Amino acid sequence: MQIIYDELQQLNKLLICEINKQKSEISENISDFISSKSKKIRPSLVFLLTKSLNKKITPEIMNLSVATELIHNATLIHDDIIDNATKRRGKISLNIKLGNNLSVLAGDFLLSIAMKKLNECDNSEVIKIFSTALSNMCIGEINQQFSLNKVPTIQEYILKSQNKTAELFIASLKSMAILLEIQQLNEIYEFAKNYGIAFQLKDDLMNILQTDLSKPNLSDIYNGNYTLPVIYFAQENSGIDKISKPELIEKILKNSSIIDKTKELIKDYSTRAIASLEFIEDNQYKAKLVEMAENLYKAE
Repeated sequence: MQIIYDELQQLNKLLICEINKQKSEISENISDFISSKSKKIRPSLVFLLTKSLNKKITPEIMNLSVATELIHNATLIHDDIIDNATKRRGKISLNIKLGNNLSVLAGDFLLSIAMKKLNECDNSEVIKIFSTALSNMCIGEINQQFSLNKVPTIQEYILKSQNKTAELFIASLKSMAILLEIQQLNEIYEFAKNYGIAFQLKDDLMNILQTDLSKPNLSDIYNGNYTLPVIYFAQENSGIDKISKPELIEKILKNSSIIDKTKELIKDYSTRAIASLEFIEDNQYKAKLVEMAENLYKAE
């Protein structure tokens, strides 16, 4: 992302530096995982929102961004173990490369570094926000495991999406606002929550639609994690538990109304996120934030 290129380059250097200076036996593997192609969405939002408000990227904001990205990557490593994934970002996943035991420790290792970086922000409110976020993220994952092969209500699914995904967006952006003494905390919270939910809905939809072989597609349904397209299908069809998973996927893909309804809900949450940015004067950074939110429902 060109308009925050320097900030993202600094972030990447700090991530590798923080991992390598711990001198762990698995630092090289974790550094390789962190260095793999990724969009760095969460730090990008922090940088863009900071600059859209005409604020500087302080060392505290950079530490916050490093911590956020470390936490995100820790959850990816743990997710791959739970899902028995074989690929991540086009490479062999760590659980295949190192085994589950070391991969659990690798995720925990990243979380420990993240906590150090959050402490360097020197703000107790930030620590409290992230503690709550991590708790909610764990609750979201636990509830998902207990609801496998069960079709949730839309409300249950949205709450799970908020806990699993939106909470880290909320924690990073709300903490940024606190560190920079931004008054519009509610607006920033609403942007983060709605963007995070839309992001998860889009990710779940693409798990069914995508043809990118570098990512694990169709894993949600095969693992019994029933997302929005399945919920919409169940609303229109009874006896879903009697349909094989390959047949269920085929029926959903052939039902354009289900895909369209899913896209409409993504658009609804994306639009809410954009509306929350009205307090910011128009500038190139705000325009990029709007573009990122719009791309959740416009881009395939």
